[in-house]
Amino acid sequence: MAITLRQSDTDFEQRFSAFLTTKREVSADVEAVVRDIIARVRAEGDKALIDYTLKFDKADLGALGIAVSKDDIAKAYE
Repeated sequence: MAITLRQSDTDFEQRFSAFLTTKREVSADVEAVVRDIIARVRAEGDKALIDYTLKFDKADLGALGIAVSKDDIAKAYE
């Protein structure tokens, strides 16, 4: 089940802590799926990234674009 966490929410720390302590599935199947995803992204580049973002995040980067401004990159390093 997907959850949305916003740092600006007043209960962010509590919800984030709960998320971190939640049991997660670990299996060989997950590893195989991740390996396939990485292989496809390496082979197909942005096309695979756009497809997976739509599939997992429900965000259409094909429509939104995936370019990142220099300002956004600089802010990420702050």
